[in-house]
This record gives sequence, C-alpha cells and structure tokens, in this order.
Amino acid sequence: MPANAVHPRLLVATRSAGKIAEFRRMLAASPWQVCSLDDIGFDGDVDEPHDTYLDNATRKATVVCAATAMVTLADDSGIEIPGLDGFPGPKSARWMGPDASDADRRAGLLAMVRERCPDAPQARYVAAVVVARPGADPVVAEGVTTGRLIEPRGGGGFGYDPSFLSDDLGITFAEADQDDKDRVSHRGRALRRLMVLGALDSPAAQP
Repeated sequence: MPANAVHPRLLVATRSAGKIAEFRRMLAASPWQVCSLDDIGFDGDVDEPHDTYLDNATRKATVVCAATAMVTLADDSGIEIPGLDGFPGPKSARWMGPDASDADRRAGLLAMVRERCPDAPQARYVAAVVVARPGADPVVAEGVTTGRLIEPRGGGGFGYDPSFLSDDLGITFAEADQDDKDRVSHRGRALRRLMVLGALDSPAAQP
C-alpha cells in the first residue's frame, strides 16, 4: 500500500484496552487501521450470553458488523482448569460478578485450585476469533495455549496473565516480552489461522 494511502478500518468489537493493544500489535504490519468500539463511539450491545467462545465471538462480530457496516473482528477467550472441569471457561471475565477486578478473579481461581486440585494446576487459555464482513459469512478460527496456574508474577499483560505460567515460554505471560507472548498466545494463534484462511486479505476501504 502506498505511503499516502488511507488504511481501511478494522473494528475490533471490544472495550478491553488489553485486547485492543494486542490486536493492534499483532496487526501492525497489516494494511488495517485497528479501531475499538470506543474509538467510533459505539454504545450498542456486546454482551456474551452463550456457553461457548465461538458462539459469543460470532454473535459480537455479526451484531456489530450489521450495526456499523464495518469489517468487524471479535474474540471470546478464557482460561480453563482441567482439574476444575474446565472452569471458568467462557465465564472467565464474569464468574465473580461485574465489580470484581482482574486481581480478584486471579485470587479466587487460585484459591479454588489450592482447595480442590492442588496437585493438578494445569491450565489452558482458549480463544475464538471471528471476522464478519457486510454481506459475507463470518470466518472463524480458534487457538489454544497451555500452561499452569501459579501465584502471580510479572507486571505485564492483563486478566490471568500474571498467574499463567506458559509451557512454551517457561515464564508467565505477564513476565514475557510482548512479541514472545503474541507468538504463542491463544489469541495470536487464532489470529494467524484467520490470516491463513484469508479473512483479513484485500480489505475494501471502510467509511
């Protein structure tokens, strides 16, 4: 794309500053200008009422795309503890209620692991990422990364990152360099699969 060309806009259907930062980082070399719901003043519904990551992500992408007529990317992600039968899963950001902080949720999940499965702290992050374009079927991809749940370490990342000890990196996501995290993360893997599928190819300029 020429240096003076206008980059087409890709709307990411989230108000999470952490997720927006990750997607902007991972798409920095793409032709897209990544924008958030707040960037365009969108105040519509982006609830996640379903029991699966894929259903939630698909709903957000298609609803926001229909409302804005913009190419829209949405994700739903969470952490799963096999020793807790996959809990909290798609409810990872909401299981303690709307007033709980990231630190509250980390502490609560660590307490459950210590009580119920102290010898099985294995964990995995799961993400479903969906791209919806006006007049086209949504394109979907999923990504998984594995690790263990530990006491928080590191000052980076967000969500459960300080307590997620990555099998790939040997450190927590909050301790990791951003590029290293993106290379092995659940969201990074899902986004690269979308690119392989062509979901973000040849964008048409958005209004």
